[in-house]
Amino acid sequence: MMRIGSFDDLKEAGLQQGSPQRLLLLLLKAEPDEEATHHRGGEAIEGGGTLQPVMATDRELDAELRLDALVEEADQSGLAWDLIMVSSLSASGGRLPTSEEAEPYLKQMAEAVEMGADLSRYAVFDRAGSPVQLQTRMTE
Repeated sequence: MMRIGSFDDLKEAGLQQGSPQRLLLLLLKAEPDEEATHHRGGEAIEGGGTLQPVMATDRELDAELRLDALVEEADQSGLAWDLIMVSSLSASGGRLPTSEEAEPYLKQMAEAVEMGADLSRYAVFDRAGSPVQLQTRMTE
């Protein structure tokens, strides 16, 4: 079992799979609650807050895929974002899923965020590729 300590670790684990992979990427904006505390110039949030989906995309997983290039491309959209949530689709019968086939899964990821569902099955990273642990807070 490989420990995922960065976006690059996730990429390497995917490349080691026996079949091609399509990464599903959902950019998120983190809005801290008023009582949340910030660290390192606002990069990390401790306490409560909400996540909002900003943009969804997919990419074929290959050795040339780089997080810094994804970040640069996302920033060119002009949309503010803080985190990237990642999942993947494996090839079926040796055929890489298409972007059209990935679309319902991306929509499902966005809906999970909007509904405050458990996101533990997704990998979440900050803009630098470090893993982020999210906890769902139950509202009363």
